[in-house]
Formats: sequence, structure tokens, C-alpha cells
Amino acid sequence: MRIRTFAAALAMACTAWSGAVSTAAAEEIKFGIGVAEGDYPEYNALVRFKEYVEFKTNGEITVRLFPGNQLGGEREMIEQVQQGSLELTFAADGAMAGFYAPIQVWSIPYIFESAPVAWDVINGPFANAMRKDILEQTGIRALAFSQNGFRSFTNSIRPIINPADIAGMKIRTMESPVFMEMVNSLGATAVPISGAEVVMALRQGVVDGQENPPAVVYSGGHGEVQKYYTLNEHVFGLHVIVANNDWFKSLSPGNQQIIQDAAKVMAWTENLEKTEGDWLYSRKLHDELGMDIHVSSPEEKAAFKEITQAPVLTFIRSRVGDQLVDELLSEVEAAKARLYN
Repeated sequence: MRIRTFAAALAMACTAWSGAVSTAAAEEIKFGIGVAEGDYPEYNALVRFKEYVEFKTNGEITVRLFPGNQLGGEREMIEQVQQGSLELTFAADGAMAGFYAPIQVWSIPYIFESAPVAWDVINGPFANAMRKDILEQTGIRALAFSQNGFRSFTNSIRPIINPADIAGMKIRTMESPVFMEMVNSLGATAVPISGAEVVMALRQGVVDGQENPPAVVYSGGHGEVQKYYTLNEHVFGLHVIVANNDWFKSLSPGNQQIIQDAAKVMAWTENLEKTEGDWLYSRKLHDELGMDIHVSSPEEKAAFKEITQAPVLTFIRSRVGDQLVDELLSEVEAAKARLYN
């Protein structure tokens, strides 16, 4: 699941110049992520960053990759970036919330009607202002935002087409008040369980369902113990490419631009591959595991939005303030106007 044409072009370019460039004086930087090495959107995006930087700097900067939590968990790697022992990492919004609470605003249910709307917003003025504020509040430079995947419901009881279908179910959520409030508002019971214990809890009937993007449902084994999957895309997961600011400022202006451009290439690689993964992994779940897949229509999503968004908005406003929430809601409407006229 690669952006094959772009990758092939970079690979050919790298082959052409790699033999001619001496890396003896090259600056090596470290980039750590949680996802393991393999054909995954996050890792493929990381490789695109490495290839772009090394090609555009003519080997002046080399990027050493540390996938699979080799340097610690997400929180530990963010701390390392903040302290300067690690140049770059790729953090999920949940982990970033411990350093920058306002990032929780992106977890409003059904705020984005589609991936293109989300892409427009995460590359727009609201996101740019937040990235600047992250630097001011934490000292960490947020180079780019990207799509970590839309979360959707699986369960073992019945198809979830309308909000009433989930009522009475026990649904595993992350240990997040935002997600628990959303599930409870639908008449279901939110049960916070750690990610490592989800499959066992589903198999034993401790919970009836859970919520995750298709790639996670497939690779995490959830599809092996669940029958029904509704792609209702209730929450948009955000990734943040973050850098140590002192290291970034030590670069020449030209190399700063290359790093920023590489972060954008990395973000768009993940955006496209995560969206492509929605249908690729849904097909695998259906064809290989026999899951019943339902893709929610815009009208069906609107019914869920009407029930879930208001109570979660109340909670998020209490955590991040009215102004930030209102600014994001306004930016979403502007993005929809730009895209759909």
C-alpha cells in the first residue's frame, strides 16, 4: 500500500547520487515512531521523509529511523524531542494531549464529513495557528498535521445502521472521557480497556464491540472476534510530526525549508494511504474474515452526529474553552464551502 510512483522516482534518484556523495561529514538525525517497520501508512510516510531529506540535501543530512517504539512509547519520545535527545517523532493526538491540552479539540465527533474536508482544515489557518501555539506553549515545533485514521464501530451482536442499533451494547473505548461520553450518549455503555487487552475482552464477551480504523481492526485481530463493522467515522484521529526546536533553528534556512517540505510530503503520504486503507482493509476483513461491512451514508452519519456531538462539545469546551471550539467549527464550515460550494 505505497505511493508507488513517487517512491519509485525517489528510489531512482537516490541510486543516482548515493555513490557520488560522501556521507563522512553528513549530519545524522534520529526519527522515532511507534509503528513497526513494514508496509504500513505510518512507516511508509516515515521512509518518504527520509528519502526526501537525504535527496534534497544531497546527503548533507541523513535520517536514521527508529520504528517499533525502539526509543520508548509515544510519550517518552515526545519528551525526548522536547529535551533534545531526539530530533523528530510522530505523535498521536492522545499522546500530545499530555503536553498540549487544546489538541483535544480535534476529537469532536463527526466534525469532518470526509477525509478531504479534514485535509483542508489540517492544512489551513486554524491548524497553522495551533502549530504556532504548540511551539509557544511547549517549546516543541509541530511541523505538520496528518490523518491518523477515522474511528468506527465493530460489534458481535447486530449491524449498526442507526443510533438505536448500538443502544444497550458494551463498547470498549480508550481511557478518554471524550470517547466515553460519546459512546454513553448513544445509550451504550463505554468500558475503558487498554489496547493490549481488547481482543481478549471481545473474545470473552466482556464487551460487545470496540471502535478503531479498518487497518487496526485487521492488523490488531479485532476482525477475528467481531462480526459486524460499521464505517461511521465518528472521530478523526490526528498525527503530529514534531521536532526539537533548538535543533531545527540550528539548520541553515535552506535545510529548514527542506525539513518542513519533507514533513508535508510525509503527512500527505499518510493522508492518502490511511484513506486508501479504509477500503483495502475493509475488503480484507470481508473477504478473509467474513465480516459484515456497512459504510454509513452522509444521512446516517448526520443522525449519529445529532445525538453525540452536543454532549461531547460541552465536555471539550470545559477543557479547552469556547473560543478554540468555535474557531475550529467555523473553519470546518469554511472548508466545506470551499470544497462543496
